[in-house]
Amino acid sequence: MKKYFNIYKIFLNNAISYEAQYRRDTWLHLATNVLWVGLLATTIEVIFGQTKEIIGWTKPEMYLLTVVYVIMDEIYTMFFKKNMINMSELITQGELDLVLTKPASPLFLCTTKIVLIRALYRLGIQIGLLVWVLWHFTFVFSPTNVLIAFVLIMSGVAVAYAFVLILNTLSFWFLRFDNVNNAWDTLSSLGRYPVTVLPKVIQVILFTAVPIAFVGFVPTATLLGKWPVAGIFYALGFTGIIFFIAVRFWNFAVRRYSSASS
Repeated sequence: MKKYFNIYKIFLNNAISYEAQYRRDTWLHLATNVLWVGLLATTIEVIFGQTKEIIGWTKPEMYLLTVVYVIMDEIYTMFFKKNMINMSELITQGELDLVLTKPASPLFLCTTKIVLIRALYRLGIQIGLLVWVLWHFTFVFSPTNVLIAFVLIMSGVAVAYAFVLILNTLSFWFLRFDNVNNAWDTLSSLGRYPVTVLPKVIQVILFTAVPIAFVGFVPTATLLGKWPVAGIFYALGFTGIIFFIAVRFWNFAVRRYSSASS
């Protein structure tokens, strides 16, 4: 464990050094992120300018759902997104050969090497926005729901990591499979909407085959007391199962990997 902690410290130092070289780019990304969040807020205002609620979800609750989704997406972006994007190229161009010679877990090295520090700045803005939403609107949360929601936020990030890892592991068999990351970015945006507004068949898909519902919706619904206890256990159980499958699938693929030099 100490070895991996020291390795991750090196990754963080590299990320900070990289960020220091491209400060203007960081400010541009911050401005773009603020604009994006502003557009999300505008969408909510437009929708609720025509109605008071959507399937039992009020405007304050939709604001909360949107902010929780954005925070979870930013956490995933900061720690894993760039690594997942690079994975297909790492495999198809044979760069994985070098990773496999390292005295550490290839999965750890492949999925945690790049940390986007700029996402940390954006995360700070989004947490500030969450504070504003909680202050501006009237919410009553039980301490238990707050604790469980926090656990489910971490669980949702783990689900996103595991699912995207499964998709990118297919690169061992398909030469160009990196577009799945763009597909995930597009589909996961559904997480900022109440899943219950969708048809039942699509709801089932979003809770199983394409687990977008765990990114945004489930933690927020739990926080608001709109999610049953059985659903909480299902979310935690699903997280463990999909993470186990993702790691086993990765290990299975690595064992059958043909070196670029062979």
